[in-house]
Amino acid sequence: MRLNELSIGDKAKIKKIYAKEPLKSKLLSMGITRGERVKVLKHTLAKNTFDIEVANANIALREEEAAQIEVEVTDETN
Repeated sequence: MRLNELSIGDKAKIKKIYAKEPLKSKLLSMGITRGERVKVLKHTLAKNTFDIEVANANIALREEEAAQIEVEVTDETN
């Protein structure tokens, strides 16, 4: 499953990043790394942009950026 397929409130663990440079370096520098947990805070109605929480930071991603991040949904409560 890709990050852009998640709904508001969903939590997931990053499994793999498919982005190529320089986007991959940008994502890594923001804390979006394999094994990190993410939560979708909100997205636009058309899912063009996603606001996520990762490593205690709020980050906005475009849909095409979120589509390059493979995640595994978790059912954590916190």
